Amino acid sequence: MSKKKMTLLMLAKGGVSQSEVAAALRASERDVSACARAIRERGVTFDDVSAMTEAEVDGMPAPPAREKAESAHLVPDMAPLAERKKRNRKLTVKTFWMEHCEAAAAAGKSAYSYQTFCEMFAEAAERAGARRRLAHEPGAKAYVDWAGDTASLTDRLTGAKTKVYVMVVALPYSDRFWAQGFADMRRRSWQEGRARALEDFGGVPRMLVPDNAATATDRSSACVTLVNDECRRFAEHYGAAVVPARVRRPRDKAVAESTVDLVER
Repeated sequence: MSKKKMTLLMLAKGGVSQSEVAAALRASERDVSACARAIRERGVTFDDVSAMTEAEVDGMPAPPAREKAESAHLVPDMAPLAERKKRNRKLTVKTFWMEHCEAAAAAGKSAYSYQTFCEMFAEAAERAGARRRLAHEPGAKAYVDWAGDTASLTDRLTGAKTKVYVMVVALPYSDRFWAQGFADMRRRSWQEGRARALEDFGGVPRMLVPDNAATATDRSSACVTLVNDECRRFAEHYGAAVVPARVRRPRDKAVAESTVDLVER
């Protein structure tokens, strides 16, 4: 499957941001953004993309240039809005958008749609270092991690002990989790464990979020984590996206870590 088609499928399926899609597929954010615009402007659905051949996907025209359209819109200054939000949590993004609509009308220009405005605000808030509470959706994500502490099996005849490495897969919305012990932490165990977890859950989430173990990722630097080819093929087979937890100061791993703590106890 081509990278462009996988990008379109992930975006059309929903539940993942453009940055997460770019990270999962090693694609440029510019290309992902172009695919997202094509989906919005042409009304392409997941089923539409699934039915396309690779030739049809490659021949899918890029969305028309938007320079003229952009000039017709009043571009909001998001930085002050992000600061206002940090000072007063009761302020909503919808309030800012309504202010934007009024300002655009007064200036004789068009206002951005609420969805586009929210995307612009989210980017500005992230640059300003704002944090937000993660709101989990059913079927959106599954967190995968190895327990830090190992268990052991004792041979009753010889008394010899064998280490057992425990894999944990957690669903944040329902708090349901799956755990199983393996003789090692190699890639075969990693792939087998995730497949068994999905079978036990009876479905596949839109996104798999593994820890940054070598079995799932390739690290090109201390701050960049890329999904390895084997893990990508696994995700493609099951129709899910794989987005590794962030390396530096991750705030999105609490679900996996708390579940691991529970299993270890």
